[in-house]
Amino acid sequence: MFEEEKKKLEQRKKSIYQVQVSKDKLYSAVQIGFEKAKKERMLKRTKLIKRSSWSVVIAAILLISFFTSISISPVFASKVASIPGMERIIALIQQDRGLIAAVENDFYQPLNLSQEKNGIMVTLDGVIADKKGIVVFYSVQSKEKNQPLEIEYLKLVNENYSNLPVNDTTFWASEKPIIEEKVFSSMMTLESVENQIVGDGNILWTIGLKKADKLEHFQIPFKFKKSSLVSKTIALNKEVSIEGQRIIVQKITIDPIRAEVKLKVDPNNSKKIFSFDNIKFTNDIGNEWSINNIGTTFRSLDETEWTIKFQSPYFNDSDNLKLVFGKVGAIDKDDAFILIDTESKKFLRQPSGSIFSDLEIENRKVSFTMDVNGEDTMLVSSSFVDNDGNEFFIKYDFTNPIPGKKYVKGFYEKTDERSLKIEFELPMESIQSPLRFDIVSYPSWIEEDVEIEVK
Repeated sequence: MFEEEKKKLEQRKKSIYQVQVSKDKLYSAVQIGFEKAKKERMLKRTKLIKRSSWSVVIAAILLISFFTSISISPVFASKVASIPGMERIIALIQQDRGLIAAVENDFYQPLNLSQEKNGIMVTLDGVIADKKGIVVFYSVQSKEKNQPLEIEYLKLVNENYSNLPVNDTTFWASEKPIIEEKVFSSMMTLESVENQIVGDGNILWTIGLKKADKLEHFQIPFKFKKSSLVSKTIALNKEVSIEGQRIIVQKITIDPIRAEVKLKVDPNNSKKIFSFDNIKFTNDIGNEWSINNIGTTFRSLDETEWTIKFQSPYFNDSDNLKLVFGKVGAIDKDDAFILIDTESKKFLRQPSGSIFSDLEIENRKVSFTMDVNGEDTMLVSSSFVDNDGNEFFIKYDFTNPIPGKKYVKGFYEKTDERSLKIEFELPMESIQSPLRFDIVSYPSWIEEDVEIEVK
């Protein structure tokens, strides 16, 4: 039935590969602030890409590119063709091999629930759900042209009216996203249903959209079916060494939606590790499952225990699965902080060849610049410690203060294409110089091809 279509797609394959479709057009946003464990990201206001009349063209390109770049079954092709709005889902998940496999294995549940107010229609397109978590797909459509919408809030609420801890591809920025397209689609993920009160899958999806000065509230209740498939848990406790830095792969848990790897970093390592940039699963036929698109990474306060979320190889049919390490962000522990002398107004310590500069201290205000190479990446911690061990947190506009912590006012701004400037007030109480900022991200890496057999 699909042989003729397959031949046509193969004939168009070369021409399609000439089309340049950036990742920005595939996703509303990528890898958000949840990598505070990996990086403390400084994020600016997001303007979501205009598609307007090009949306249909882009969707067609995505569909053809999708079918020509990934091996699919006729059954899956039939499913995609029969589900309304599936091109929007493909645009969001086509880089996630695990979610693609979940759809192919009947994990996508179409909802198509809509609510309309004052020329704005929001739609819950559907969900992908397993026993532990769900991925919710939604769309926003405005009948008015050139009328941006601001997303004030976006929540999933359980039947006890408690907010569920979701990760959303839209809210990776520190400020509220702006929708500038007529039809906008995104997805949000609830990583763990098991630890939440969700009942039999009863959830309320809510979104607040501001048009001009008017805020519209939308609420759509929905139900979903939880899968009965159990997790695949593999206890490894295998050690790897990357340029002399010891890391233990403790356990791998694989579910249809996500995979989770728990790592233990040797506290006696000579380097501080910031990130695992190229870690991924691979099999013997060349398939890869990388860190998931939301980039969820957690690490303990002592920075020795890591939990990293991946695209899921749950439906991997090969006899081989490996966990592969590559580029790892790291710096010598002796260089993993900066010291600021408030009296001499100088850096007392910073990494060699440092990218910190322009230190100024005037009228009880401290500022300095970081060369972030155009990235929206904070290189230092959001708190500093004086010489007596007193810790003070910098309160930015988006900071939610923690009770019992000491705060000083601060802000940050881009000064040019490469640089980021931080400014903060000194505490009113007496402090002892120098001030120490821990480095939480830095353009320094170790790299070695190391792999572990998973199965």
